[in-house]
Amino acid sequence: MKNLFIGIDFSKQTIDVSFVERGRLKEFTHNQFANDKDGFKQMLSWLKQQTQIPRKEWMFCGEHTGLHSLALSEFLTSKGMFIWIDSPLQIKLSMGIQRTKNDKVDSEQLALYAYRFEDKAKAYVPMSKANKSLQLLYAFRGRLIKAKVALSQAATEMRAVIRRDPTSRYIYEQTQQEVERLAKLIEGVEKKMLTCIKEDPSIDENYKLLTSIKGIAFVNACVMIIYTGNFTQFESPRQFACYTGMAPFGKSSGTSKKATPKVSQIANKEIKALLTQAAKAAIRHNHEIREYFNRKKAEGKQDWLIVNNVRNKLIHRAFAVVKRKEPYVENFLGQY
Repeated sequence: MKNLFIGIDFSKQTIDVSFVERGRLKEFTHNQFANDKDGFKQMLSWLKQQTQIPRKEWMFCGEHTGLHSLALSEFLTSKGMFIWIDSPLQIKLSMGIQRTKNDKVDSEQLALYAYRFEDKAKAYVPMSKANKSLQLLYAFRGRLIKAKVALSQAATEMRAVIRRDPTSRYIYEQTQQEVERLAKLIEGVEKKMLTCIKEDPSIDENYKLLTSIKGIAFVNACVMIIYTGNFTQFESPRQFACYTGMAPFGKSSGTSKKATPKVSQIANKEIKALLTQAAKAAIRHNHEIREYFNRKKAEGKQDWLIVNNVRNKLIHRAFAVVKRKEPYVENFLGQY
């Protein structure tokens, strides 16, 4: 059982820290430190001076803010301390109506959140070095693609006037050169990602298993490995489908009001969009999936519903091949 609950509000440069002891829930103590290793050491020293509660009874809690929360999570875990990093939306919905918002108040609310939901707390599990590198490379690739798309659109708009204006021609030519440079850079990042995958036997094995499924190629396989912690952070395909906003949920009230099950808008939209592309690819290239699509279409089902069902099929197949450590084989469709 934990007796000291420490809320951490992350920002790029600083962390706001508030703690509260069990049984003294209105007595908060607050301080602010740099969001770096020196700041983390100062925070631990300060906490030790403020309380007599032993470290094994401390619980840190913060929102998952990507790179801003990563350094402290890794630091505390390396010290054998318990830190719970939860979804920002989950924390926000649990707080009720908040009339005041600043970093100090947010850190206090996080300390209370840790106390109230102590039974649901999950200790942060550090990513492997390969998984962390893969995540950073994937994020870098995404930024490069956005820049390439923006410049490509600008070049397309400029093309209509280059014959009449030498300045426009110059801008067009320079833009095209930059687009080509970015394309080569993206290709190099993707090669680096593949190298990173091959350096970790566990990730490499799961990558090969995932790409044995028609519809799941390089990008989708990488994204699933990154966001599932190489299939260690979700216990079932249903959980992952909920996380990505693909699992339908029904609503009812009494005996008269029953709504058609629908997917939630609370989702990781990035993975959802990528798996939509994977589902459409599977419909084109997988005989069994194509027959399923055509059959449901003939029954009058809407396209979005059928595509969502296909996305769920791909998720279930992904978890199945990883669990069984066997590549997907179309001749034994009933197994998946």
